[in-house]
Amino acid sequence: GLARARADKLGARGRASRSQAVRFGSAVFGAMAAVMEQAPMFMNNNSALLGGGGGDDGGAAAAAAAAGVPDVEVQASWTEETDYSEKYCDDIYEYRRVTVPRDMLRVLPVGRTMAEQEWRRHGITMSRGWEHYDHHSPEANVLLFRRVLGTCPKTGGIPPEMMEKVAQRELYIAELVRAREGMIAEQAARQEQQQGDMF
Repeated sequence: GLARARADKLGARGRASRSQAVRFGSAVFGAMAAVMEQAPMFMNNNSALLGGGGGDDGGAAAAAAAAGVPDVEVQASWTEETDYSEKYCDDIYEYRRVTVPRDMLRVLPVGRTMAEQEWRRHGITMSRGWEHYDHHSPEANVLLFRRVLGTCPKTGGIPPEMMEKVAQRELYIAELVRAREGMIAEQAARQEQQQGDMF
């Protein structure tokens, strides 16, 4: 009886500690949400998504079939149904949301963003230089795009004076990510220490 009561008490303390950790993590994420929404973790693998063009048409067709790419009529309907938001901006990027048909999600990659060649192949049409940098978490079919201010819409070229601003923004985001991870790790270590002290 006493052993069971002590186990129940320790279990309750453990659940309370985990609840505190969850609330702490939520507070950390919320404090950084505004910046992370406009400039999320830049360390994605956009530059390595595609190995470049080339290859014969037969190989491309086989790859498309294997990937379950829909026929031309379906792609055309998806292109027609795709909606583009008005642009909004900060001091470095202009942004826009692209809402695609939900049925289109079955051919889009999961867990990563798309390179420009990739999203164009799926029927998304915009001028040059737009970057698919994130997803809108509540709605999987809302894709988030950004482009450096002053980018040439015909070539996608970025103004040299903006390159330094982009680099500074990336460093700032990297620092936020490290700080967030450090705070979460520190809180987790404290929780473990508290649980160890109970024994």
